[in-house]
Amino acid sequence: MYRRTIIRRSKVEWPNHTGKYPLLYNCNIYKGCFHNCQYPCYARLMTKKNEPNFIWSKPQPVLNAVELARRDIKRLPPGRIMFCSMTDAYQPIEGKTGLARKILPVLLDSEFYTLIITKSRLVVRDFDLFRGRSNIEVGMTITSLEDLPTWEPNADGNSARIETLRIAHEQGIKNYASMEPWIPEATKPIEIVSKLRDFVDRFIIGSMQYAGVPRSFYAKQLPNLISWLDENKVNYFLKKELRGCLGQ
Repeated sequence: MYRRTIIRRSKVEWPNHTGKYPLLYNCNIYKGCFHNCQYPCYARLMTKKNEPNFIWSKPQPVLNAVELARRDIKRLPPGRIMFCSMTDAYQPIEGKTGLARKILPVLLDSEFYTLIITKSRLVVRDFDLFRGRSNIEVGMTITSLEDLPTWEPNADGNSARIETLRIAHEQGIKNYASMEPWIPEATKPIEIVSKLRDFVDRFIIGSMQYAGVPRSFYAKQLPNLISWLDENKVNYFLKKELRGCLGQ
């Protein structure tokens, strides 16, 4: 699969804690995702809407991704790059193609700021590229302190992701945990933060969208969560869908 661009402006809400890089981009090097998560996924829903015959769990690489990245980096004003926003750069196919490892040096040698978000321990393979860099963060989606094979059948379990964050911290690589989606009865934010805060730099918390979870569930949980986070001086960000449950 070939494309005309690989770094594109993104409308996804993502915190900008850097104090600069107001522009947000995405860089999706695969189409589709083998993880096949069973909770509603915006990327999968949008792809199905536009391409109903595409099999989401059989990802395809963007074969000219590195070439496009070199060109896009030169023509675009610097900003933050979500790597990736519509897929996972470190799903199993990456072990065969090495596409992430090929394109990341292009991003890291630029004036852009790269935010990796993944559910795979394979990202540890590339920590040698990240050490000593100030323009990259490694983020893991953490949905529970327990592994959730029913919800995330083909992804690495949360225990492996948590260990990946610990390794990143030990190697001096900035990291964050994204608790999105917040799955009722499974995701327990206070327990997660309590366990991870000694080796995780910041936390992003978002709701479980497109699944019919009542806003009242989050509205009931949030006041106590926010109070606890503030009292414990946790570096966190609530996404707007979650804030909306409190009328913010």
